[in-house]
Amino acid sequence: SGPGGMPGMMGGMMPGMMGGMPGGMMGMRPMMNPMMMMMGMMAQAAMMAKAKEAQDGGQDGGSGGNPMMAMMGGGMPPMMGGMPPMMGGMGGGMGGSAGSSYQAAPPPPAPSKESEDEIDPEVRELGDFFNIEDRWIKRLNETMKKRMHTKEQDLAKLYEVLERARSPTGLLTVKIGEMECGMFVGKIKPDKDVERLARKFKLDDHVTSRLMELVVRRKAQKDEDLDRIEQHLRYCKRPSAMATLLAGKLLEGEVDELPDLAEAEAIMQKYKLDEDARSKLREIVEKRAADKTEILAKVRKHLDTSSNASSMLCKIARPLIDGETLPDPPDRPNRGGGGKGGDSMNPVARDSKGGRDDGDRR
Repeated sequence: SGPGGMPGMMGGMMPGMMGGMPGGMMGMRPMMNPMMMMMGMMAQAAMMAKAKEAQDGGQDGGSGGNPMMAMMGGGMPPMMGGMPPMMGGMGGGMGGSAGSSYQAAPPPPAPSKESEDEIDPEVRELGDFFNIEDRWIKRLNETMKKRMHTKEQDLAKLYEVLERARSPTGLLTVKIGEMECGMFVGKIKPDKDVERLARKFKLDDHVTSRLMELVVRRKAQKDEDLDRIEQHLRYCKRPSAMATLLAGKLLEGEVDELPDLAEAEAIMQKYKLDEDARSKLREIVEKRAADKTEILAKVRKHLDTSSNASSMLCKIARPLIDGETLPDPPDRPNRGGGGKGGDSMNPVARDSKGGRDDGDRR
């Protein structure tokens, strides 16, 4: 009816209607953007504030205000009063959403394939120095990752051995295999017994390094190995080459032990063999280690029948080294066909002496 009734009606209608709209709207469109809702509500709040100002102006100035705005004035405050909780709830919801995003730390980034395949700078430097193929550098790099505790010694040893190799790449493949099966020994501190041997026979540095590897890998047999090597080096003309050969046989498993030269040395002293004959006898013992005792007994028989033991030994050495069977020397013939004693000379030595006697008679 009158203006007085309209504000009451509007006051009763608007709060309920407006209070129910957000809930209904949110229920109908759950996917509505929260920002759009906030902007709409802020626009509504601005419109209400203008309406309130118009109403206040109408009351102060009489009938100058808009009647509709005056009628809406009674209902606006309740609606505005209902907005902050909704806005607060929205803010809380948004804040909660934002807060939850910071609670869980992002997972650490997975290592890239590039970092996994990256070559160690020191390994790369070795490869560049010896011009190693890239595929073998990659394999060495993977192998060294499992031997980081001996990396420095391993690389030092590789530089040492590859420097003398005719084919550094070929030798590196062998050394990588030794690393993978746990047989590679890096550069280690000198052993006093090895150093003594190196000084005595003036061994090269790489030979000394080889002997160091031997005493490390065959620690239990160290004393025996070095004693036998020293025996053999006494009777060879090239000690460095011989030491490398003997150490290689032991390290590569060709022989379990080097043959003892004690019995051969007794023959050398008894028959006063010269340097060449001693070297040949040492080689005979090395090559015929399996039947050494039998072979040395046969050598004694031949030396007993010879007037020049050193010459005789050099003559019979080759078939013995090659594994041939050497027949026993012939029996000593009697001088003059009868009488005591006989010709104690070996046929070879006798023929040689006979030639000299004929020359003397001429």
